Amino acid sequence: MKLRTLFATLALGAACLTAAPTQAQTVDPCTIYMCMAGISGFGASGGPACAPALVYWHAPTPAGLAVYHPPQGFNPPASAARRMAYMESCTTITVNPDVVSSIIALHGSTP
Repeated sequence: MKLRTLFATLALGAACLTAAPTQAQTVDPCTIYMCMAGISGFGASGGPACAPALVYWHAPTPAGLAVYHPPQGFNPPASAARRMAYMESCTTITVNPDVVSSIIALHGSTP
């Protein structure tokens, strides 16, 4: 009985070690656009509902939109470009390019 339990425990442990890691969930680009527009003064702030969008905005890639390179650290131009492209990929609402440019000017290059 103990040997069978030991093998079952080892099999379960091996399965846990070989399971694929879960990826962080992304936030809809339209939500990012709306929340960042509100924070930037182009609409109502989303309040607590925007918390996931802000986390995603500041989280390092691949889990978020902030780009880091190992030796140099945070990469402001790459982060701004990634963030802009992500907001512009919104297809369910009309994205104002001037608002996107203003958001990027204010917040695109911040870690």
